Amino acid sequence: MISKMQKLIISLVCLFPVLVFANIGEGVGYWAVKCGGFGGSVEIESSNEVKININDNNLYVSGFIQKDYNGQLNLFYKDVIETMNETIDWTVISQSKPIADVTFKNGTMHMKWKGFFDTKHNNYIWKSEPDFVVASGDRLNVEMNKCEFK
Repeated sequence: MISKMQKLIISLVCLFPVLVFANIGEGVGYWAVKCGGFGGSVEIESSNEVKININDNNLYVSGFIQKDYNGQLNLFYKDVIETMNETIDWTVISQSKPIADVTFKNGTMHMKWKGFFDTKHNNYIWKSEPDFVVASGDRLNVEMNKCEFK
């Protein structure tokens, strides 16, 4: 006979991946402030892996989307794919603090950009420098459209 504790552990092991990883079917795809133009981009894969073009020809990073306990989608930094940026010390950038909050509404991705969390100085950096922040004029409400290229 299985005890209540064993049932709880089995439930958590089986359900944890479902609770933690976001199911963002509508969010899968290539998103940009200006499709085909200046403004950076976010490419979301069905695995919730993300590639973010922060600054054209300068800063391209990988990340992932995860749903928090309140149901909010958080975007996290994972690694640098390519950079010419010598300003950011990537060895002290957190992979556990979200770089942005994301929501999808009426076919638009809304991103509240926080920046990269510097664990050495305990603050967010690169808050206003990303191309999508510059293009939208508001880091707290970056609106991106889904781009369909044919």
